[in-house]
Amino acid sequence: MLLRRQTRLALTLGLIALPFGLASQPAAAQFSPDDLKALTEIVEKGIADQRQPGLNVGIWIPGRGDWVASFGKADIKTGTPMKVGDHVRIASVTKSFTGVATLLLVDQGKLSLEDKLSRFIKGIPNGDIITIRNLLGMTSGIYDFSSDEQFLKDFTANPSMPFSSDDMIAIVKRHQPDFAPGEKVVYCDTNFAFLGVIIEKVTGKPAGVVIEELILQPLKLADTSYPTTTSMPEPYSRGYYAGEDGEGESVDYTAVNPAITSSAGAMISTLDDLRIWAKALATGALLKPQTHAEQIKFGVMVKTPVVTVSYGLGIANFGGLIGHNGAIFGYTTAMFYVPEFDATLVLEGNQSSNSSSATTLIAIDLAKYLFPDLIK
Repeated sequence: MLLRRQTRLALTLGLIALPFGLASQPAAAQFSPDDLKALTEIVEKGIADQRQPGLNVGIWIPGRGDWVASFGKADIKTGTPMKVGDHVRIASVTKSFTGVATLLLVDQGKLSLEDKLSRFIKGIPNGDIITIRNLLGMTSGIYDFSSDEQFLKDFTANPSMPFSSDDMIAIVKRHQPDFAPGEKVVYCDTNFAFLGVIIEKVTGKPAGVVIEELILQPLKLADTSYPTTTSMPEPYSRGYYAGEDGEGESVDYTAVNPAITSSAGAMISTLDDLRIWAKALATGALLKPQTHAEQIKFGVMVKTPVVTVSYGLGIANFGGLIGHNGAIFGYTTAMFYVPEFDATLVLEGNQSSNSSSATTLIAIDLAKYLFPDLIK
């Protein structure tokens, strides 16, 4: 659901008043024909390799070029084409919103990065020493509820199944911690599901409402939402699941109960809203400078000859690509900002398991072409 798991990715690779872009801007530069040909070939190969029925891609590089395009089908049955304005489930990109909402509560003095988990949720192993910082930075060692075998079996069989935060907490309590808090950086959905519970306890409001008030409204992200039902806002792409290896028959998995992934993966957005959010997230646009400095202290999660994946506080670094990715039944998303070039890349695909890295792999290939000295 999810940056999900970046170890697996490695193996398969091996306060602003207006949102960015609303102010008067010079006409966008155009990519050269050679660039467009190369970018298109990379995307088309990625779609074939990753078995994506449809894909949206947006690349914005000031002074070099903008490219926004749709490929393939949003609906296999009807043949309806993918459109750049389609809504999709953004899965673990939700974590970036939850992370910033948590840090905004820190800026408001309602939370501290050193507050202990046990203050908000009782009975969790190591809860007296796990901090908000540990949860945000994937260093808590808490068991990942989404790895529970029975949960996975039930979720795969029925992605609309009833589920609550109490169910999630009960799963965690049945398992021992994976490691001592602060010992290492390991991706874990429970961290951000817990943060949603904490946000609600601190504010008295659901995490989705807090995200709406603190982030979506200030940035005017009108096409981004934290749903409470399985419904998708129009227009939307349907989402498909073809098994864990992506090689099976494509089955429609559009309807997913957002309470299952909650503040770790429930949200819905569009290509253009994610363009705005990618830069706001990576530059700390909504945060105090000192809080943003804490946010982007990255700890290495996995290192390979191809890319080093690190994690900050609700934000990831893929060898120089700053942002987040996500995967959930039906949808795969990658959203990155490149500070050195003021560049943004967003990709949305509509076939995924809960651990697909499809759009991330394509994004990295695009970045290798666009910024050959960047990825490391």
